[in-house]
Amino acid sequence: MRARLDLTDKADVEKLFEAAYAVKARHVGKKVYFRGIIEFSNVCRKNCFYCGIRKDNQNLTRYSMGLNEIVESARWAYDAGYGSVILQSGERRGRAFTEFIEDAIKGIKEATSGGLGITLSVGEQDEQTYERWFGAGAHRYLLRIETSNEDLYRRLHPADHSFFKRLKCLETLSAIGYQTGTGS
Repeated sequence: MRARLDLTDKADVEKLFEAAYAVKARHVGKKVYFRGIIEFSNVCRKNCFYCGIRKDNQNLTRYSMGLNEIVESARWAYDAGYGSVILQSGERRGRAFTEFIEDAIKGIKEATSGGLGITLSVGEQDEQTYERWFGAGAHRYLLRIETSNEDLYRRLHPADHSFFKRLKCLETLSAIGYQTGTGS
């Protein structure tokens, strides 16, 4: 695989692009799918050292969109031909947040007659919360881990963050049935 990334010959690069396009056409067709992102809040309970919305960053104006604003933004994306949206915020937990996200998912599904896919990127939650949101209609989840190296993870996060908890959340999401993404 690495050798393909190091290609420099123009003909070889062109063959690689053609092969990649053939795989794409075979699996998803020749359409382009637009995906939108709704950054509905920058409030976060976490304090990751590298993050601009970390809990202890005092040089930031915090905001949170209301439920109607989120649903209307998603409706706009649907009407504009987007295939899905990502609802993204800082990491929060608790009953009120869980219910708010569930209401947003249900509101988007109702406003778009189920036609808009929903990805969530709202951090670590418990299994019941993930199941609840999946049942409401979210089917993709983005949970960034930022690095697959445990030692580097520890240097990027305070002591109360757990590399293995993050991995467990990814496993739980996948087991529930979410299309799960992560990244570094």
